[in-house]
Formats: sequence, C-alpha cells, structure tokens
Amino acid sequence: MSEATPLLDAKQENDQEHFQEEPNASWMPMAAVGVAQLMVMLDATVVNVALPSIGSQLPATPTALQWTISAYILMYGSLLLFGGRVADVIGRRRAFLGGLTAFAVASVLCGLAPNQELLIAGRALQGLGAAVLSAAALSLVITVYRNEGQQKAALAIWSGLGVVGAIIGAVLGGFIVSAVSWRWAFLINIPVSLAVGVIALRSVPAMAPTGKRSLRFPSAFLATTGLAALSFGLIRLHDGMSSGTAWGSMALSAVLLTVVARVELGEDDPLLPLHLLRIPAYWLSSLGLLLAAMVMMGSSYLASNYFQGSHDFSAFATGLALLPMGLASLVFALVVPSLIGRVGPGGAYLVGAIAQIAGASVLASGPSSTAVATIALAVIGAGLPTVFVPLYGIGTSHVRPEEAGVGSGLLNTFNESGAALGIAVIGTILTASVRNELDTGIAPPQAMTTGVGAGFLALVICAALAACIALALHRLTRATAKQH
Repeated sequence: MSEATPLLDAKQENDQEHFQEEPNASWMPMAAVGVAQLMVMLDATVVNVALPSIGSQLPATPTALQWTISAYILMYGSLLLFGGRVADVIGRRRAFLGGLTAFAVASVLCGLAPNQELLIAGRALQGLGAAVLSAAALSLVITVYRNEGQQKAALAIWSGLGVVGAIIGAVLGGFIVSAVSWRWAFLINIPVSLAVGVIALRSVPAMAPTGKRSLRFPSAFLATTGLAALSFGLIRLHDGMSSGTAWGSMALSAVLLTVVARVELGEDDPLLPLHLLRIPAYWLSSLGLLLAAMVMMGSSYLASNYFQGSHDFSAFATGLALLPMGLASLVFALVVPSLIGRVGPGGAYLVGAIAQIAGASVLASGPSSTAVATIALAVIGAGLPTVFVPLYGIGTSHVRPEEAGVGSGLLNTFNESGAALGIAVIGTILTASVRNELDTGIAPPQAMTTGVGAGFLALVICAALAACIALALHRLTRATAKQH
C-alpha cells in the first residue's frame, strides 16, 4: 500500500459523513448526462455495420472506411484528459454543453457529407466533442450527486448506459441502414442532442469553478499529442504486429507522456493527476477498465465479422443477432447495484469477469451454430455492466470534487485506450488467422469462423487477467469497508 493510503482512508471517512448529510438531488441532470453518454458510446459502434453501405453509396475506399472508425477513436481517446481539464476550469455545465454542440454539428457534417474526406473530418470532430462531453458528464455525476446512495446509483446508470450504448450501436446501425440510409446513423443524433441540451440547461447547475485555474496548454498539448500517438499506433497495429509505423508512434507516445509526467509531478494543480495512480484501488480500476473495453469492443467486432463473414448475414440480420447481447447488458445494468450491495464492488466485478470467461470460451472453441454464438454473446453482454459499473464506482471514489474532470478523464482514457487496443490486437489476430486458413485452401466462411475463434481466445485471456484484478480489488475494498 502507498503512503497516501492513510490520508485517503481519512478522506473517505470524512466523505462518508459528508455524503450522509447531503439531501437527494434531482434526477433530471442524470437524464441529460445519461442519454449523452449513451449517444457517445453508441456512435463508437453504430458505424461498424454501416461500412459496406457507406463504401458503395458515398463511395469510399477501404482505407477511408477504416478511418471513418479510427478518426473517432483517435480524437476521443487523445482528448479525454484535456476534456476533463476543460470541465474543471470553465465549469462542468459549460463544458458539457460545448461538447454536446460540437458533437451535434459534427453529426450533421457526417450525415450530409458529399465525399469521404468530409465524412472523416466529421468523425474527427465528433470524437473531439465526445471527449469533452463524456469527461464533463462523468464529472457532473460525481459533483451533482453527493449523497452516497444516490451517487452509487447515478454511477451505475452512467456506466451501464455507456455499455448498453456501445452494444446497441451495432443493432441500431443495422436497422437504420436497412430501413432508411446510413446517413441517418449520424443524423439521428440531432434531435437527441437538442433534447439533451434543453434538459441540461434547465436542470444542471452551473457549478462555476472555484478559484482561477489554468488550462495548462503546454502540458495539455504534449499530453494530447502523446495520447494521439498512442491511439494512432494502436490503430496501425491493425496492419500487423510488425508495423514499424505503429511501434514508432507508440515509442513517441511513451517519450511525450514521460515528459508530461516529469513536468506535472511537482505541480500543485496538475493536468495529469499522477497522485491518483499511487492509490492501488485507482490504478487497478484503471487497468480493469482497459481490459473491460478490450473485451467489449473486441466481442462486438468479432461477432459482426462472424455473422456477416461466416453466415452471410445482412446488416439488419447482424443487428438482430447482436440484440440479445445488448438486452442482457441492459437487464444486468439494472441489477448491478443490488449485486454490489450483496457481494461488494470487487465481488461484482469478479462475477462479471467469470461471465466473460465463460461466454468467450464457448466462442473460442468455434460455435456450432449461430444460436449458440448468440447465447454466448448474451453471457458476455451480461458480464459487461457487471464489470464496468463497479470499476467506475471504485475509481471515482478516490477522486476529489475539485479534480472530478481530470480524475474521470484519466479513467475514461484507460477505457478508450482499451477499446483502441482491443480493435487493433483482435483485428490483427483475426486477419492473420483468416489469411493462414485461406492459404491452406479452407473455404472463406470456415476460415472466418476459425479466425473469430482465435480472436475470442485472446479475449478469454483478457477476461482471466480481469478476474485476477477483481480478486485484488475485492480484498482492497473489503479491507477499506472494515476500517470504516
């Protein structure tokens, strides 16, 4: 345990007393930030099943289609930390509304894009808006809901909706592409953004920042560039593990982030809250979020390839096949708070990791039918909120209100880095495995099934590592609970 732990325990004890004195806040702000998080995560996956239609109708090259996804991930992952700082400095409601506006404008640009260049530019702007919006949303949850029971429920709703949005994105994308047009996968964000904006203006308190604080642009620029280099390197790994561009970009990221860490280490009001990473429960939660995002994005990616590549499903049929996974996530998101109350956050996380191991193991062995694959994916889906909700709860419990933006931004950065890493590593494994199978004369559908199995085997390993982290967090959270 670090030297900061006794101070942290005292802080948590004071916070618990403070929580008990706080009255319940209105749930209207939660409606705004919850729907916003659902929309942000939905847009991370809604494009996946729409890519063939975009490619043929816009038209767009395969490289442009890859960047339609990657541009969003790149900007979102690299700007989350700075987005949190913006929320801390200018005020959380202002940052939330600013990010929402940028996201809505970008959605119009994507939906009306006449060519692939503007579509990619729109997706990059969407990622920028999503980064500020998401960081501000989580910091609002932490600061608006100060009553202990209410904050736990609000965190469960926020993280649960994020998981559901990411899974439902593929379902909704398939329906929209088949029923209307791929353009409405973006344009549907407009009425949702307007409704969220109105609710936020009416219900979210202004919460002006205390004292005069700097955005710390030099450190912000280096941190954002470093995180962008990391995301870019992970994306380029999709071309193969031997990609010099990928490893060079990640090496540059390591250098830049090391410089930022050294600069920020002695600051009283740092952009990068490194002191949080000295707390075992916080850095374990961060690592857990990285692995959880790998499993979530990797599962969705592999499932879409399996249904379309192995069984020639249409976009709509693929969406329907993924629907049980999304519904299982939704149902378990509702019961996670009671599960945490019974077995603790670490215990709930362990239950989710075991569910992911079970579901991914079935798929790693090669599903005998689409029905078996759908059931296994539903088991993985049930485990997703059971993992994400306690991890965000444990992580944010160590974040002070005045650093809610950067503290939540750092957690989200680990989450988004895991999503990018999941697509990069799992995509590379899938591509290499399919290529090897085709070289031996195996038929393409069977080659895809084998490749998908190899990808899910990697996810079994991720879930097993998550189970180890869950055991460590279970011990830590039980020990803290006994002290109080």
